Amino acid sequence: MEVSAYLHSHAVFLLILIIVFGFLLGRIRLFNFSLETSGILFVAMAFGHFGFRLPGEFQTLGLILFIYAIGLQAGPSIFNISRKQGFQLNLIVLVLISSGAVLTLILAKLLDVNTALAVGLFTGALTSTPGLAAAQEATGSTLTSTGYGLAYSFGVIGVILFIKLMPVIFRSSIKEEDQKITQEEQKQKTPILRKEVVITNQALEGKTLADLHFFQTTGTVISRISQKGKIVIPGPDTELHVGDVVRIIGEEAQIKAVIPFLGKESKEPLPDVSRFESRKFILTNRDIVGKTISELNLRQRFNANITRVRRGGLEFTAEPGLKLQWGDRVRVVGEADQMEQIRQLFGDEMRKIEYGDVFAITMGILIGVLIGLVPFSIGRIFSFSLGLTGGVLFAGLFLSNRGKVGPVIWQVPVPIITFMRDLGLTFFLAVVGTKAGAEVVQVIQTSGPKLILMGALTTVLPMVLVSVWARKKYKLYLLDLMGIISGGMTSSPGLAAAASMTESQRPIILYATVYPFAMILMIIWAKIMALF
Repeated sequence: MEVSAYLHSHAVFLLILIIVFGFLLGRIRLFNFSLETSGILFVAMAFGHFGFRLPGEFQTLGLILFIYAIGLQAGPSIFNISRKQGFQLNLIVLVLISSGAVLTLILAKLLDVNTALAVGLFTGALTSTPGLAAAQEATGSTLTSTGYGLAYSFGVIGVILFIKLMPVIFRSSIKEEDQKITQEEQKQKTPILRKEVVITNQALEGKTLADLHFFQTTGTVISRISQKGKIVIPGPDTELHVGDVVRIIGEEAQIKAVIPFLGKESKEPLPDVSRFESRKFILTNRDIVGKTISELNLRQRFNANITRVRRGGLEFTAEPGLKLQWGDRVRVVGEADQMEQIRQLFGDEMRKIEYGDVFAITMGILIGVLIGLVPFSIGRIFSFSLGLTGGVLFAGLFLSNRGKVGPVIWQVPVPIITFMRDLGLTFFLAVVGTKAGAEVVQVIQTSGPKLILMGALTTVLPMVLVSVWARKKYKLYLLDLMGIISGGMTSSPGLAAAASMTESQRPIILYATVYPFAMILMIIWAKIMALF
């Protein structure tokens, strides 16, 4: 009794206890299956069944941290998805949610279930709180919230179990598919090469790089020129002469194309001159984040050139119009005695990209919360707001993609993003689990099997059928499918289950890609269903 009383009166200790036991349960493996982080949910449900409760503030804080971290992580790359791929992803989500809505209406008719209750079951089965808010407003009935509560627990568990069982259902190995993805990405990465070329084209005599629009025309960069035995770093006004030996940097296909234009490949490499160096710097100077390479004007200021930029594991040629981002690794070729000044320009402080800016993180979250409160309307049909989750996700996506606004750097180091995500998720699962555990047994005993069956079918059938269809039609990898399904079902725990099964960021990126569309679609369908 003393232990029970202590846990009831000390919510923080209860939260920590549930998380620790949840992680221990999640690490148990049976037939190569484990709950991982989702073990927290099941431990929390057990505590909830015996009357233990956690304050809702923990859930709100956890959800904010988790969703904002997802936005930060996916933002820099999410808008790089092609239109074709974006259409495919949103089509899958459209079919997923629409099939769930239609199935709910059919089952409600067959089982004689009140419409307000059915709409609540639909939003609960797809674990959509914004959908519930829209449905509650549309129906004006407390039965909607009741239906949401009945289906929510099974919606959470159903998505987690389906995500975990995907490798078994599709008879495929995540590890093998992850390796295939890595190999495909490596093939798509074009290596950056350098070649020395002797200029023999008489038409280039006396022409400057600016006259030729050299980078725009060839896609390559000239990093050094040997003119009469003297090594110079070229700038826009540098003239080319027959007999010059130039070092060009670019992709293999581009270099092969430009060599005949300039002349012929040199058999003798450019001599190493001690006063020139090639060094890498990390961009940590806030003042130059967002500026283009040409705006830095290194040629005139330091007699140096940026030749390559490495960002997010990819290395590419330094295009004059390329905007620099926080944490970029840039390779600079220039005079040795200027390198210290160039280093100061870029910042080059590793510790700055290892520690996050608490002000920027909290300010970004605040912006997201405020965005979630802004109401939107489409004609006179319905109005909605993004809500806490949608607002915070949008803020994370937009701000991290933007990189910098004024003096504030919104991008956050990956280790800190990972910690935010995992910490927020554990809080969220612990509170949701205690709430679900308090009702699950009573619901089974008193509400009858038909509502439980209806909610379970609404959760499971669309997921299974759409997953089979999408994998067959679009040849999707499991990691992609996991992100799409968890995002389409607006299931943060489902994403957690996917993230725990791989080191790849693909499920997270695709989750964040489809989630906004899924959330809005849920709101629209909730409004439509309330009309029946």
